[in-house]
Amino acid sequence: MSKQHNNADRARVLIVDDMPVNNAILSSILSNMGVSCDLAQSGPECLDLCRKTVYDLIFLDHRMPGMDGVETLSRLKDIFRQTGAETPVICHTADEGKNYISLYKAAGFADVLIKPVDPGKLMVLLMNYLPGREFVLPSDVEKKKQSEEELSSLPTWLKSIPQLDLKSGIEHCDTAKAFLDTLSVFTRSIRQKSSDIEQFDRTENWPMYLLRIHSLKSVARMIGANSIADKAADLEYACSHQEYALVHTLTPALLDEYRSMIPCYEKLSQSADASKRRKDHTVLLVGNEVGIVGRGIARALEDEGFDVLTIPAIPEVILNHRADANILIYYPTGSNDQIKVISTMLAEMCRDDDKILCLAGEPLDIATAQDIHDSERITSVYPRPIDLYKMAAEISEYRYLYLGDDRVRTVLVIDDDPDFLHIIENWLASSYNVDCSHSGPSALAYLDKKRPDLILLDYEMPGMDGEKVMQKIRSNPSNERIPIIFLTGMNSKEGVLKILRHRPDGYLLKSMPREELLTSLQRFFAEKSPLFSSSSSN
Repeated sequence: MSKQHNNADRARVLIVDDMPVNNAILSSILSNMGVSCDLAQSGPECLDLCRKTVYDLIFLDHRMPGMDGVETLSRLKDIFRQTGAETPVICHTADEGKNYISLYKAAGFADVLIKPVDPGKLMVLLMNYLPGREFVLPSDVEKKKQSEEELSSLPTWLKSIPQLDLKSGIEHCDTAKAFLDTLSVFTRSIRQKSSDIEQFDRTENWPMYLLRIHSLKSVARMIGANSIADKAADLEYACSHQEYALVHTLTPALLDEYRSMIPCYEKLSQSADASKRRKDHTVLLVGNEVGIVGRGIARALEDEGFDVLTIPAIPEVILNHRADANILIYYPTGSNDQIKVISTMLAEMCRDDDKILCLAGEPLDIATAQDIHDSERITSVYPRPIDLYKMAAEISEYRYLYLGDDRVRTVLVIDDDPDFLHIIENWLASSYNVDCSHSGPSALAYLDKKRPDLILLDYEMPGMDGEKVMQKIRSNPSNERIPIIFLTGMNSKEGVLKILRHRPDGYLLKSMPREELLTSLQRFFAEKSPLFSSSSSN
């Protein structure tokens, strides 16, 4: 695939961080400054994106599991030498990183951006490394007005949570959406992380205790849980100075306050579930002259159980309805320039919000709408004459496959060790339908009859190893879109690189604890974007 460079007026940056919270916050701030963002959560994912796209700037976290920021930077430099790119790479690191700025620069980073992000310092970096570009930094009056608007859009019940300083949380996260996303990430892991802290305190596993407390302090500060952050900071100081008796004394009070926020997550989950159900069952039909065909599309979708909201192809109107639906259908009409503007806007929206975008209409208008930078975000196209009910059925399937729709997903585990298969089946059974195959040939026979949502594949197997199994699966058009994650015992650097060369959808170690495996799979399904490429449907 040839490299694509973003020639639009907006700068495009890549944010690389293993914590979704940090990605969400920085991308939100940059978007408000007029910058387009792509996101990656690991070094290998970053490298894969940079082989396809030349970015104007990269923000790279230093502390990432597996391939850390320094190793990722070294491999990026190799890519840049091959392509002739001169992309500045900024080290995006936690507050203590300000003590090591000279070391980061010596390692090859162009500069350092400290978390939590100061918008003013971020603007200075953008102006230094992207000269000639125009960026938007709101004035103090505008920021105050924006902050008040974001605060007012938060659910009323949050204002009664005594542990939260909502104003501080909005200032750190920039938008109400980013704040709610961050708060959800923070609260959903309270039970597990508080139990970990309790156990590490009891068993005096101080290195692990220190890691958990440091993480808790950082994220608590982001959401404005200042009392929890202060208590965690005191405990971090005590532990790092080996004042373990004081740690034993102060830990229970921190855990009591931390756990008191569990009901907050339960309420957030209820609100998010209700909102997601509404959005997943609503289709936004965008077009200025949809006429009788548009009304036919709407009726067919309504028969499939969707609510259809028809709006004109006007940017301001589209933005006002951005949060109303997760499925968008664009019926392009008008001049080529108008079509490309709207198509680009919708594709960027789908990339940033993980929405589904389909095109319907005249073949030439559809071809124009596809001729954009983010055309890979278009899930499917329906040129006239359209089989309306086939189209509605396919869109219903897209919702089912890629927007969750409250169904239990199926995971196929392929491994030659029957004991390991039994263990993994027991571990996953509470959350997924689990099917097991003890060899490559038996897995391929299974795939002739069933289509799982995910394959967990061992690499080292007798006869047909994991590499050959994956090649067989991906060479079959019926199965090529099934995501494959290697679940293997290979953890040497050479072994990992060997596996990653085959470009699986993920890589997990067999030695990881049950909760970590479940969390990894939950995150994979939560963040999986639509994989359908553009295709004609008649």
